[in-house]
Amino acid sequence: MSNFNLESVPPSILHKILSKVATNHIRDFGSARIAFSGFNQIGRDDYFYQSANLIGFNDWIDEVNAVRTFRLRCYQAGNPEAIYLRGMHEFFQLHLLDEGREKIHLAAERGLELAKFVDGMLNLAFSVDDGGLFHKYPNFSREFVHQMNCMIQTELPSGHWGYDKPQEFMSLLERIKNPIFSNDCWCSAIEEPVFVVSYNGSRTQWKCDRCFWQCEVCDFCNEIHLTAANWPIED
Repeated sequence: MSNFNLESVPPSILHKILSKVATNHIRDFGSARIAFSGFNQIGRDDYFYQSANLIGFNDWIDEVNAVRTFRLRCYQAGNPEAIYLRGMHEFFQLHLLDEGREKIHLAAERGLELAKFVDGMLNLAFSVDDGGLFHKYPNFSREFVHQMNCMIQTELPSGHWGYDKPQEFMSLLERIKNPIFSNDCWCSAIEEPVFVVSYNGSRTQWKCDRCFWQCEVCDFCNEIHLTAANWPIED
């Protein structure tokens, strides 16, 4: 496409194009800004960095400095995804639990759906009592939970095993990894069982909200720490 044709494209469409380019390869992002003045103008706008897609960002190892600069620019511009990713890094990898949860909560307040889910599920996980029961149930629909679970399982980077998890989180995971459903729950008296295939492939029986959330928080804690990745810290 020639520069002449690009000049006829609305700025909102140019913004989407440049954002997609940056997500796929940071070198092409720089090249696009050099090739067309309209892209260069958008690439200097703080709003571009506030709304850039970082969760699907390709972390090219041959462009470490450019990737680092781009991510920090997004964070400094108040990008909710940047705030969330830094919060995850602080919580799981730096063991700064309070700071990490504050950033995840801030990203949720700024409208990031994934952050809302993670914030709510962490609150649920940390509300477990000595008897293994949970108390701070999030106000999520089951459809929303399924949607976010699918995103964590299929769209987020995974496999980040090579770091020490926070001891407090690992102790929590140990307490909830085998949820036990009480026979005194009203749903245990229902003759017809209800089965659901969860996002990790397991076949789980539940009928009431309590049993549902016990299953979900267990799956969540087993998966979410795998999505924490390194985040650049400012000089």
